[in-house]
Amino acid sequence: MPFRFKLDAVLRFRESVERTEKAILRRLVGEIADVELEIKQVDLKQIQLREQRERDLSQTVPGVHLTEIAEHEMLLRQVASDLRSQLAQLESKQIKQMAVYQAARQDRQVLSELRDRKQRAHVLDQRRQEQKTLDDLFLSRWGDDK
Repeated sequence: MPFRFKLDAVLRFRESVERTEKAILRRLVGEIADVELEIKQVDLKQIQLREQRERDLSQTVPGVHLTEIAEHEMLLRQVASDLRSQLAQLESKQIKQMAVYQAARQDRQVLSELRDRKQRAHVLDQRRQEQKTLDDLFLSRWGDDK
């Protein structure tokens, strides 16, 4: 008789929940990486802008040009601040999602382990039944020989 796990539908559901939570976690990790990259790019632009301003200060340039650079620097500082705030929110979501994923994983693992134990018990029972059948066959034949 083949092995049947009565909670197989529940196990499949738990596996599905775990996969979904893992996908959400991976998406958050990707978003965090994207925002970190944006922050690095903005920081690099700020450095380049500062260097440009320093070069321009050593030369004679119109004040309007220096004002534009200062406004651009201020805009980049605001963008960097917004990105860092977004990063903090994403990291907070990631921590919460990690807990949700770990709970889903644990729920699935409990059922998987239960299924494995039941399957091992079933296989052991099947082997005992086979051995009992062989023993009975041997005894019946051995008894016929006497």
